[in-house]
Amino acid sequence: MLRQVIIVIALSVLFGGTSLISLGSYNIPLDPAVLKLRYLLVASSLLILILMSPFKQWGFHRQARPLLFLWILFACGLLISGLANNDTTIFRDGLWQMIAVPLILFNAVPKAMKENANLLMGMGLFLGHIPYIVTSLVSHPPGNGTLYRGVFANSNQMGFTCATMSAGLFILLIGAWSAKKDVRYLLPISVALLSIFVLIILANSRTSMIVCLIMFSVFFSEFVKNPKAVKKLLASATVAVSAVLLFGGEQIEAMNKTLNNNFEAKEGLSGRDHIWGQTLDESDLLGHGSNYFQLNFGLGGHNTIIEVIGQNGIIAANLLVAFAIASLFYTYAYFKTYAKEDCAALAPFLITVCFWFLSMAEGMFGSLGNAMTLAYMLSIGIVISRPLSGNIQD
Repeated sequence: MLRQVIIVIALSVLFGGTSLISLGSYNIPLDPAVLKLRYLLVASSLLILILMSPFKQWGFHRQARPLLFLWILFACGLLISGLANNDTTIFRDGLWQMIAVPLILFNAVPKAMKENANLLMGMGLFLGHIPYIVTSLVSHPPGNGTLYRGVFANSNQMGFTCATMSAGLFILLIGAWSAKKDVRYLLPISVALLSIFVLIILANSRTSMIVCLIMFSVFFSEFVKNPKAVKKLLASATVAVSAVLLFGGEQIEAMNKTLNNNFEAKEGLSGRDHIWGQTLDESDLLGHGSNYFQLNFGLGGHNTIIEVIGQNGIIAANLLVAFAIASLFYTYAYFKTYAKEDCAALAPFLITVCFWFLSMAEGMFGSLGNAMTLAYMLSIGIVISRPLSGNIQD
């Protein structure tokens, strides 16, 4: 029990510390001290988790080799791009992806979490971001009719943080549902999910709304398959909605004002189509370096694949797409293999889906990325640490 508590605390610090980057943007850069704190929190939490990992069990299952091979090829693409563009930032990130990610995030940390890895990851994602939301609500309560951003640099970062928390809560909901917990367990999770979705609406973060709805669809399609289950879900949802309406009157009023004033504030792709089009027109095999988007647009590429194309080139982008497709396949195969013995076996697939849908509107990779990036890497580690039943292509 003590071991699991320590792991949850370390994961919360890891995810929450990584998300410090959400407080800044290209237009509102972070104070260098905050960036140093971010790396300190990440390094200390990873060190704790590495020390708790059983070193004798390090290694990958043979079925993981195709997925690992694709990842190593992608990292090689980054290294070659860094050398071709004389870009030390890209070369450094390539070394991190090639060496640190497989050894630490694919191997050591998932083995430290052991059999409860999925639930522990879900708790870490949720608990690690609570301070941001509480601080936002206390210091910057919604209600002025503008896009809600709380303590973050912009409303999209608020939405992305809430989506990350929702992923953790959905993992806990899946675990409770699979373990046949009663409404007493389901209700607090349902209330928290609904409250977070309200904040996403206040932020008018459309990608995060879609991601939450997709996560709910995945949960519903896999676990709600009989009339009794539907009644149980509806009962929990009804009580959750009632609780939010009863205790969140001001927030509901603020949401209504925000909806009336701001749903037209973000039209179309908000300029992303221009960035994407120009990046594709100027694309080449090895990219243009880490400063490409800042020099040409003054902001990021707002899409993971587009950012890789612009910075690292077509070769690296194609390898990343191949890895993304393979990871969806592997994580779902993991769920089918371990669904009966692991109540949260769907978690890696859920995180993978969430990560790649968020990637459609934001660049998710970097030296560390963000909390969802680390959760995605850990999910891959959880999957490749155990064999899949029969032939992986079944």
